[in-house]
Amino acid sequence: MPLEQTELLKKFAKLVVEKNKVHNLTSAKTPEEFYKKHIKDCLAAYDAIYKHLQKQIVDCGSGAGLPSIVWSIINPELKIFSVDSNQKKIAFQKHIKRTFGLKNLHPVAARIQDFRPEETSSAIFKAFSSVKKGAQSLNREAQFRNLFFLKKDDEKTQEEITDAGSLLYDYKRHKYILNKEKMLVVELYDSKNSNN
Repeated sequence: MPLEQTELLKKFAKLVVEKNKVHNLTSAKTPEEFYKKHIKDCLAAYDAIYKHLQKQIVDCGSGAGLPSIVWSIINPELKIFSVDSNQKKIAFQKHIKRTFGLKNLHPVAARIQDFRPEETSSAIFKAFSSVKKGAQSLNREAQFRNLFFLKKDDEKTQEEITDAGSLLYDYKRHKYILNKEKMLVVELYDSKNSNN
């Protein structure tokens, strides 16, 4: 990764922890902890799935901007809509967008159920409730090619995948390691309407 991107990610971690005193953005207490737990997770998940992503991404329930801000920094070619219903969190993301000059990042204050991208997109869920609830939360008229859920590779996630089976999606598991812990990106897609 270019040094400029690394420096922006470190600056992002610092700003999140500073604003956390006002906005409840993270459980991390230091920029180093935020970087190690959250930014590295977003980077590793991106490496595991980037070949399967559409050029337009919708980060659902984006909170502090994970993974949307991280991915917009490392791949300026992606068009990323960062959607969250919390106005303060979106205001923070807009501040980051302006400060870092992230032209490909589009923070949107809306409920994910009400957001409808104009182009075919990939939906991303990190720290969202269950796989099934995430899939059910999307606007039915939206054009999502695939849905990605950043999760721990554990029994709870396997139960969520099984529970989501009734939604008539096929799925793939994209595994990666973060700080010696097994992690997983669950990709849901409709095999009838997909090239996956």
